[in-house]
Amino acid sequence: MLWYVQILIFAAAIYIYYDMKAGGNLGQVILAVISVLSLTIDRFYYSKKIGQDVYFSYSIAYGLIALFCLMLVLAYVGVFHLEILNTSGQILWIMTPAFVLLWKTKFIAFREWK
Repeated sequence: MLWYVQILIFAAAIYIYYDMKAGGNLGQVILAVISVLSLTIDRFYYSKKIGQDVYFSYSIAYGLIALFCLMLVLAYVGVFHLEILNTSGQILWIMTPAFVLLWKTKFIAFREWK
């Protein structure tokens, strides 16, 4: 279920990116945060509920995605400044939903239960 929602989140992120004239920065931030929350639910709740093993590499990838999202959110609220976000960096906001979708797809495709 969350995988299908993540596909819609990714599609919305692409739509907002191409419609940036309307000031979609806040929308991109919200979609990135929702993506990481969805990934966290998959990683810590559903994988344990269905008895699916989470490999160390998946945990590392999860941490990097969450750190990337946190960095973008902190840059958005003004804690620090990333020069790349001024012009061409808006594509970075699509990366969080894209990485989450890739993580979930690989996680679903290579399921191993106990």
